[in-house]
Amino acid sequence: MESKTINEKRKALLIQWLVFLSRLIVGGTFVFSGFVKAIDPYGTAYKFEDYLAAFHLEFLSSFTLLFSVALSVVEFLLGVHLLFGSYRKSTPRLVFLFLCVMTPLTLYLAIANPISDCGCFGDAVHLSNWATFFKNVVLLGGAIFLLYTNKRLRALYNKEVQWLTGLYSLVFVLFFAYVGINYQPYLDFRPYKIGVNIPEALAASEPQHEFIFIYEKDGQQQEFSLDSLPSEEEGWTFVDRREKVIESTRPQAPAIDEFTIYRGADDITDEILGDDNYRILLLSPDLERADDSEVDRINELYDYCVERGYAFACVTASSPRGIVTWLENTGAEYPFYFMDRTTIRTIARGNPCVLLLKGGTILRKTAPSQLPDETQLTQPLDQLDYGHPEVYRPQRRIGFIVLLYVIPMLFLLLTERTVAMIIGRVKLWRLNRIRRRRRAEHEALKAAEAKAAGASPRPEETDPTPTDVAAANEEPEDNSGKPVADEEAAPAAESSEPASEPKNENKKQNEIQ
Repeated sequence: MESKTINEKRKALLIQWLVFLSRLIVGGTFVFSGFVKAIDPYGTAYKFEDYLAAFHLEFLSSFTLLFSVALSVVEFLLGVHLLFGSYRKSTPRLVFLFLCVMTPLTLYLAIANPISDCGCFGDAVHLSNWATFFKNVVLLGGAIFLLYTNKRLRALYNKEVQWLTGLYSLVFVLFFAYVGINYQPYLDFRPYKIGVNIPEALAASEPQHEFIFIYEKDGQQQEFSLDSLPSEEEGWTFVDRREKVIESTRPQAPAIDEFTIYRGADDITDEILGDDNYRILLLSPDLERADDSEVDRINELYDYCVERGYAFACVTASSPRGIVTWLENTGAEYPFYFMDRTTIRTIARGNPCVLLLKGGTILRKTAPSQLPDETQLTQPLDQLDYGHPEVYRPQRRIGFIVLLYVIPMLFLLLTERTVAMIIGRVKLWRLNRIRRRRRAEHEALKAAEAKAAGASPRPEETDPTPTDVAAANEEPEDNSGKPVADEEAAPAAESSEPASEPKNENKKQNEIQ
């Protein structure tokens, strides 16, 4: 009996550990996937456009940004609730339904291959379609396991405060989505980061080669470099020679596959990247859909560049018709260059976006709403804050993100009982307030009904005739002919007095009318 009890305890403990690991794997994957999508909403929206084009649903392309934010929020919240063990019954069900949709979809993508990268983890991690499918299969298995065993392990937070974790997670992920839409992604996973020198990134790092010479002496072979060849006088005999690739120890710049700018049919990439002076490029993948609400700031910046001698141009993938439409709407006077649409979208998010270059190095990527106005453009760029490179430290930004989320969650965990008590008292106060309001409404309704009943019209009374007056003055008699006693007549008199009050009220109402 004791051994059986011990085995049952071990089994229960094992299941709890498996539940913990399943929550960690499935929930952590959902949190990471949702957050990297929320960091870069435009990147996910562009991926949605590829999906819609592959499935011939281009009429939904105007909602891609909304789909992007919604998907990131759903994934992040499901992952958070799964990690914390919140809503232990409903959360695994929702995760299971989500994966039941995504797993067949990724299987179709792996077989048909309409898109090379599913975009599950944005630009942070690139997976092939088959790798994505097998990843979803593993997650689906974990979700099925949690459907039956998630209740074996208690939640991290009490039930009374679990909604607070979801609320803060929602605000948290929407905040970074807002930053990514209106400015630039807080974390940049693309190769065109701030501080990257584009010519160095474009240059293919050619490996260095070295010749190795093989010599033999006393039956033993040994390798020598060109600078340390042995002499034949020492008894060494040449055997063979081979080529060896030397790996560079210098850190390589992020790989950039494409950066080509055309002026008409002429390639002017070297001219732009080789300029040691400041150069400002207005990037727009589609001028017909570009936001022109900040066109005044753009035109002021162009006038400033003309005055100070800085080059300014618009780089776009639009058709000539789109350029004409932009000229008519904005009155632009700067030249227009052309670049691949995908490259423009990869360099900077937003339509349009302003890129500041100097010597081929990316100094800033700025939304038009954040450009300096004419009151700030009073000195050369090297003396303005806008002319200095923006500081981008990914390690510090990651640390800030972690602290921004962990500290409130940890504070809530330490004070959840106090918070639950406060929430309970607030609910009780609201409930009492609702009861008092309903009671007051009920009493007011009863008073109105009583007032309406008391003021209801009565039949009109005629003036009494002399016979009625005489009959009223006669004393009532009993069967023996004697008058009724005063004690018996008193109640009748008292009962007749209230009847006269409605009559007086009717008279008053008639006088008022």
